[in-house]
Amino acid sequence: MYLDFFGLSEQPFAITPNTRYLYLGKSHESAIETLKYGISERLGFLLLTGEVGTGKTTLVRALMERFDTKVHTALLVNPLMSVPELLCAITKDFGIKTEGNSPQQQIDSLNTFLLEVNERDENAVLIIDEAQNLSFESLEAIRLLTNLETDQHKLLQILLVGQPELNKKLRDHRMRQLQQRITTMANLEAFDMVEMMRYINHRICIANGGGKVFFDPKAYHDIFKETKGFPRLVNLVCHRALMATYVREAAIVDRLAVKQAIADWKGSKPRGTWSWLKRLVYS
Repeated sequence: MYLDFFGLSEQPFAITPNTRYLYLGKSHESAIETLKYGISERLGFLLLTGEVGTGKTTLVRALMERFDTKVHTALLVNPLMSVPELLCAITKDFGIKTEGNSPQQQIDSLNTFLLEVNERDENAVLIIDEAQNLSFESLEAIRLLTNLETDQHKLLQILLVGQPELNKKLRDHRMRQLQQRITTMANLEAFDMVEMMRYINHRICIANGGGKVFFDPKAYHDIFKETKGFPRLVNLVCHRALMATYVREAAIVDRLAVKQAIADWKGSKPRGTWSWLKRLVYS
């Protein structure tokens, strides 16, 4: 609704993991460089953690886009599977044809594929998102995949991506062998105040809003106070703040718009502008 009003080409604060909108804060830049190095050096097990809404999925997709054609990838976004299902999902996403669906047949086919990739001086990366949801049995099965190696390096690089709960699970005594194999670790943190301001303006510019959409400096402070700099929460508040500004036909996203956005997000008062907006939309 507010796109034409502000002259935007698309919604700048959608919460989908669109890499066009990627903004690298300090921890994000460090993480992507650390992971690139670990994968290129074939270090085996890698770990990326971060709180909910810090941008892990977007960062992983951006990382994959930076790989050249010599890097083969398999991405699993729903690890809530049994071990046989997990192995089938891995071979399927790598595009491997298997003779059967048994775990051993899956592993044999994967090993053949990885050896062929290695002979061509190429690399293979398995990325598992939401890895905190993996069972201990599945984590152990994944650990065993790192036994696929040559005398020089690991044939398969495995990146586990998850919330801080993943660290807790890996510290379990049953996971000590896997934890000892993790060679590369990165952690995403929320933006600081300056990073958050740059993040907001970056997204507006990508949506063709440069020189058209302006935030009151005090509004930034209110957004940061409420969201603590977590990108997903920043998106949620900014989207609603733009709507509130549009409804009032104001020129600047001010503190009132942010206050109304936060109230709507939390389901609390004041709701005057939002009641007006809903009548406008649904009447």
